[in-house]
Amino acid sequence: MEHAIKQETAFAGIETSKLLLKAVLISGGETLCKVLENDLAGYRWLRSWLQKNDVNAMGLRVCMRLDAPYSEVPARVLAGMGMLVCDAQPAQLEAYVRGHGLPGNAAGGAAVLARYCADTRPALWTPPSPAYVELRLWLRRLHAIVAVRKQESARLDAHLQAGQHALHALVRQQIACLDAQIRQHESAILAHVRRHPGLPKPPELAGNYQRIARYTFAASQTGGQ
Repeated sequence: MEHAIKQETAFAGIETSKLLLKAVLISGGETLCKVLENDLAGYRWLRSWLQKNDVNAMGLRVCMRLDAPYSEVPARVLAGMGMLVCDAQPAQLEAYVRGHGLPGNAAGGAAVLARYCADTRPALWTPPSPAYVELRLWLRRLHAIVAVRKQESARLDAHLQAGQHALHALVRQQIACLDAQIRQHESAILAHVRRHPGLPKPPELAGNYQRIARYTFAASQTGGQ
C-alpha cells in the first residue's frame, strides 16, 4: 500500500542577529515578514505568529544559516518545537543566489532563505546531542578564563617596570588562581569527553587546547576504544 506524501505548502527563512530574528514565511501565495527577539519569548512568539497565519509549526521546513553568529540556540529550540530546521550550506546558497541574479550580500537574508527553502528543499539539520552542547559550553568558559589570564599577564610586566611592586605581587597571585581554574576546567572537560566517547570535535578546539583536542579527536575516531 502506497503512503501519501505530505504536500509542503509553507516554508520559512530565518535571519539571525545577536538581539533579533527576522522571519519570512511563504504560505498560500503570500510572503509575510516578522521581526522577533532572539530569546525564548521570541521563539514562542514565532510559533504563535505562524499559528495566527494558519501554519502549523510542527513539521514546518525552516531554513537558516547555521554558520551565522547567534543561530545555534534558536535552531535547537525551533527543532525542539517540531520545526524541520534546514542548514543552508554557504556554497549551495551562493550558487542559488547567483543563479537568480541576486546580489551576493543577499545570501543571508530571510526572504532569500525562505525562497531557497521552497525551491530546493535543503537537507534537514540534526540537532547536536546535549553532551556535545555541554562540551562547547565548557570550552567557551575555558576560553574566557584563558583570555583573562592573557590580559593579566600583559599587565604584569607593566606594573614591575613602573615600580608598582604591590600590584605586581597581587597580579601574580591572581594569575596563579587563574592557572588553577584553567587546570580544573581542562580536567572537567576531559572527564566529560571520557563519559561521552565519540563526540565530534567542536570548532572551539581549532588551534586551541591541544591536549583536549588530541583526546577528543582520538575518541571520535575510535569510538572511545
